[in-house]
Amino acid sequence: MKLSTRVSLVAALLVSGVSAQAACSYPQAPQNLPNGGSATKEQMLAAETTIKEYSKAVQDTYLPCLEQEKNTTVAGLDAADPQYAQKKTAVEEVHAKKHNAALDELTALATRWSEEINVAVASLAALSKTSWKTKRSVAGMRAWPSRPTS
Repeated sequence: MKLSTRVSLVAALLVSGVSAQAACSYPQAPQNLPNGGSATKEQMLAAETTIKEYSKAVQDTYLPCLEQEKNTTVAGLDAADPQYAQKKTAVEEVHAKKHNAALDELTALATRWSEEINVAVASLAALSKTSWKTKRSVAGMRAWPSRPTS
């Protein structure tokens, strides 16, 4: 198939699937994560809740919607069409790109969040060794104590 034909085919599929795509709204990832070295316990817990909500929106709503959208679009293709295989491949490629982009963003957010958690734990360990040594006497304590205000 010529490149121009393939581009036209993908464009036509995208235009015809606009109404189905509108049903799958891409969830907005949290933009501002608290700094693990200076955030309060409440800020870190609020961010964790936001991240969990975003993860749930991606995994439980957006990705299944994309899958349903792909299946509906493929089912709507005419199997007798001589270009059926190319159209189906184009639909599957668009689906895979959207699916992978959503997972890539979720993974990047999880990595950034993990880094902030590690900074927070390291910050608390440093505090424990100095002025908060007595608070750390509880074995295995990893919860955020209230930070002193400066």
